[in-house]
Amino acid sequence: MKLRHFTLTFFSLSVAVFAIPKVAEAASLSLIADGLNNPRNFDFASDGSIYLTESGRGGDGNGGLNCIPSPSAQYIPLCSGNTGSLLRITPDGQRQTIIPNLTSIALQPSGEQAAGPADFKFDSKGNAYLLTGVAGNPESRDAVLQAPDLGRLYKVDLNTGSLSSIADFAQYEVENNVDGTDLISNPYAFTILNDYAYVVDGGANTISQVALDGSGIKKAVAFPTLQTDRSKLEFPSIPPIGDIPGGGDFPGNGLPAPLTGELVSDPSGTQAFPITFQSVPTGITVAPDGNLTVSEYSYFPYPEGEARIFSVDPNTLQIQEKLGGFTQLTGVTYDNEGNLYALQHINTSEWKEILQGGEVVGDIGGSIIKIAADGTRETILSGNGLEAASGLFFGPDGNLYTSNRARLAETGSLVRIDLKKESENKKVPEPATVISLVAISALGATKLRKRKQQEELGEELLAKVEIL
Repeated sequence: MKLRHFTLTFFSLSVAVFAIPKVAEAASLSLIADGLNNPRNFDFASDGSIYLTESGRGGDGNGGLNCIPSPSAQYIPLCSGNTGSLLRITPDGQRQTIIPNLTSIALQPSGEQAAGPADFKFDSKGNAYLLTGVAGNPESRDAVLQAPDLGRLYKVDLNTGSLSSIADFAQYEVENNVDGTDLISNPYAFTILNDYAYVVDGGANTISQVALDGSGIKKAVAFPTLQTDRSKLEFPSIPPIGDIPGGGDFPGNGLPAPLTGELVSDPSGTQAFPITFQSVPTGITVAPDGNLTVSEYSYFPYPEGEARIFSVDPNTLQIQEKLGGFTQLTGVTYDNEGNLYALQHINTSEWKEILQGGEVVGDIGGSIIKIAADGTRETILSGNGLEAASGLFFGPDGNLYTSNRARLAETGSLVRIDLKKESENKKVPEPATVISLVAISALGATKLRKRKQQEELGEELLAKVEIL
């Protein structure tokens, strides 16, 4: 949980205040499209249009028949509906629905945390591809949800809206369970390099190499578990929901497979939580050195400052930890100078700020952190309208774009982060520098007092001389 005294003259305090730059953001945010349902990843067409996936808000699940318990939201029902879509936003801001009525599942009745259309990309030849998520036990996808189109990568005909499946990640998880833990699949994002798509699955905790020629998934590798010290884990105090993994009577008995990992209780002792140490990869991009860069969200209870960024060899899928110290990352990208930008979904553990079911009770502000080649980090935007965002990409105009409030229904948006004024902003001094400025200002005040005393003494002597 988000669980100071010395005296200065007014003058010295004033000098210190004016000498210290304000906490100025190195970017500003502007709205491109709003009123969206769980907007996710996107890509830019050659004409500057944005093709954006909207995961939708689920539905009533055919009267509750097509629902499964959420494995990550206290087993609130995830119910299906045809509310997902692929949108096109033209350079002049016009919005068009390219493919409507795509399958979506989401927490009900809020429509939060939907899975459905998750990412869209063009390859170098202009071919289009669409990724869909599942966010649940893949064994329930066909039999219970009646949604065999979820958890796949498709080649898309933008003229007709037809989809041709080239990879089935949900079925791959059922057959292989690469990380050896619970059976969960949620393809979340992908990038294209040469003739392959590289897909990160935040449920299966894997990265997959998929041939774009339609020959399927070539290989998949699990990300290393996140072994966080127990002392760094905080838990919410919520009423018990029954034995893990129970918590509800769902048609089709669509309960997830037993979770792997120890059970711990929150401080009040009212609820047991499964600790799985899973990675939960989310964002992916191609690095300047030709490798892949992947961000992770981390597992419940989403320990702050523990999320990592990985480098992945696109040929072998060998994974190496590159950076750490982040919180709930949902996107990574590079600028033309090789600087890495990382997107924090929410700056604190999500359960502190938003209740399961979509009720925002705290600050859901996120951050964009710039990491230079030498490892220097600078937060270019924190809060100030950036909220629960997902996906981070550079547009043809040189600015960053992200999906804001990407986990919420009706209030999601697409925003642009203008970086053109970045060079005009001054960095905030380190604490030692601030102390130095205060000390200098106090010293300046002392010197001015002495100077004034000397001037007054000089004037007094001059007056005596004139009298003489």
